[in-house]
Amino acid sequence: MIGFYATLLAIMIFGIPGLIDYVAEKSGEATQFRIFKAIVFNFPDIWQNIAFVASFRFFIKIVLGIIIIILVTTEFHFLTIRANIINGFSRGDFLAGKLMMIILLAVFSTVIIFLSGLYLGFTNSVASSMGQVFGKMEYLAGYFLEVSTYLIFCLFFAILFKKTGITFIAHFVYLIIEPILDYKLPDGFDPYLPLNAMNRIIQSPNTSLIKVKTDEFNFDFQEFIAFQDVAVCVAYAVLFTALSYFILKHRDL
Repeated sequence: MIGFYATLLAIMIFGIPGLIDYVAEKSGEATQFRIFKAIVFNFPDIWQNIAFVASFRFFIKIVLGIIIIILVTTEFHFLTIRANIINGFSRGDFLAGKLMMIILLAVFSTVIIFLSGLYLGFTNSVASSMGQVFGKMEYLAGYFLEVSTYLIFCLFFAILFKKTGITFIAHFVYLIIEPILDYKLPDGFDPYLPLNAMNRIIQSPNTSLIKVKTDEFNFDFQEFIAFQDVAVCVAYAVLFTALSYFILKHRDL
């Protein structure tokens, strides 16, 4: 599944330039599309753009969530967690091991984004200075934080429900429920819902092209990662970790 995720992520990232080329060929306006591709994949904006695509809600990062759910729930199904604790593991050790796996998966995903960004950037970008190439790298750090928090959220669900099927259902039901809550709750609450908080880290793509405003297109794109968004996301990561430990400590395994 990790190999499938890596392949799917690479196909998605590398497929975007191919899609642009295909549309350009069919439309007969190759020059305009080549300019657009050069702008989208230009350093340093490329880091924000590909991080936004890779972290998009209900999209590819769900595969990583499925991996975490399977890894944790099978521990309960086959009673390996109980065997490990009998053999000397503490419940905190078990949780720490799963958090280490989450960090490794998040690092793995971020490295794929980084290598893909370097290749696409050097292939399509006119920028070449170190400052341009490695500018906006904070969006990769934001992507890492977002994915890590989402996987900790999946870990909490897996520990709470224990069974793989039930956890999958609860996870996907919540994916549907939160947008409904977002719609029903008063304005101002949406940044504090768990998945919204994670997805606010990287809110939009950005290039010099889409910054141009007209009467018909007057939208403020994300220019930086806000400290408040990072703080809320970190708070949820800590909360779900603490809840997971509380459940492990007080429930019969």
